[in-house]
Amino acid sequence: MGDVTSRTAFDDPDTSRAWQRAQRRSTAALTFWGLSLPGFFVLGTLLWESLVGGSLPIYVIVPLVLASAVGIGLSERRRSHVKQMKGILAVYAWQDHPPLKSVHPGDVAHFQLPDPDASSKKVSVVALRYGLGKQWRAAMTEARAQGFTLAGDPRFGVVISPRGQRKLIAVQPKHPPLTGGRPNEVDEASWRQAQAAGIAH
Repeated sequence: MGDVTSRTAFDDPDTSRAWQRAQRRSTAALTFWGLSLPGFFVLGTLLWESLVGGSLPIYVIVPLVLASAVGIGLSERRRSHVKQMKGILAVYAWQDHPPLKSVHPGDVAHFQLPDPDASSKKVSVVALRYGLGKQWRAAMTEARAQGFTLAGDPRFGVVISPRGQRKLIAVQPKHPPLTGGRPNEVDEASWRQAQAAGIAH
């Protein structure tokens, strides 16, 4: 994305704008779903009274509340990841990654990235998604087939961007987060960098 020689990924104006756009969208989604809780109830009540008459039954209320709760949960999760992405982008520089050798259309979220301390080793990661968006799947498919830029440490957290797109995708390791001090396989410099990004504790 943009100039991959910037000191950090966030120094790239395209990256900064892409993150701000992601932040606005996550905030708008959380606001919408927060307002949907009373909004769905009011709308459902008005429609029910006009079409059927009487009070809104519980079997209609429950799905509306569940839909709002799921939306709020996904939006809050996305907002948290967007915040984490800023920490990564502010510490790590963009690196170019070639296309992945194998493309699995049914499982585009799972792939492997090189270990920063041992290039011969691979770290299994998963790209985070929020719902069933076709745009997300298309972006991941393109990233796998054509290559992408990445910032971060795959053992803790990474942000990737498909080539030629102003889109940021959060990526996390498949294994549980590394906590409780620096693991033996992580060198001191990598550990401090991950701590500075807020992805290591």
